Amino acid sequence: MNDRMDSLRQRWQALAPREQWLCLLVGLTLLSLLYVLLVADPLTRRIAEEDSQRRLAEARRLEATNTRLELQARLAADPNLPYQRAIEAADASREQILRRIDEQTSSLVSPSRMKVLLQDLLRRQPRLQMVGLQSFSTPLELPGAASVDADATSAAPGFYRHGLRLTLQGGYFDLLSYLQAVQDSGWRLHWDSLDYLIEDAGPDAARITLELHTLSRHAGWVGV
Repeated sequence: MNDRMDSLRQRWQALAPREQWLCLLVGLTLLSLLYVLLVADPLTRRIAEEDSQRRLAEARRLEATNTRLELQARLAADPNLPYQRAIEAADASREQILRRIDEQTSSLVSPSRMKVLLQDLLRRQPRLQMVGLQSFSTPLELPGAASVDADATSAAPGFYRHGLRLTLQGGYFDLLSYLQAVQDSGWRLHWDSLDYLIEDAGPDAARITLELHTLSRHAGWVGV
């Protein structure tokens, strides 16, 4: 791998400045296509759909519970059997949805593991230096969440987006090696953005901002 990268670097240095800029433009176009493919991951859509169904199931369960309590107060009697069954069915549906979400997110790297993984892989790229690292954690906005009753939304366990924003300095081929190592790690990550800026120091010391995240049903956050 190192011999191949050295050969590519030598071929790069042998190019004229104009040819280097043309190659960089082609490379940046390929990176943009890779970013689009990685961001358009169908897993996020499936998770959002499952979580939306879970919230609707929670809303139905709360509605059935409120109806049962109202009848209980009015009639001073035992809970109405049909409503009790509706509550039990809603609970079972909710648990089933949660299990399906856990199964579908099992291949995603955990928030606590993500930072360690990215730093370990970065140490294997000596020509790529980290100059900044920020973390963020926000609730995941789901389609149709605004139409769900507020009480149901607060009662349902949330789904969270935990991410890191890395600022790196290095060359184009060093960045490609790092991205390939992350992809080959066996863990799934969601890529949000990639900014590649060539400053006065030249293409071998470009400023790179990389933002990516994972998903979890637990609030928490990725410590820095």
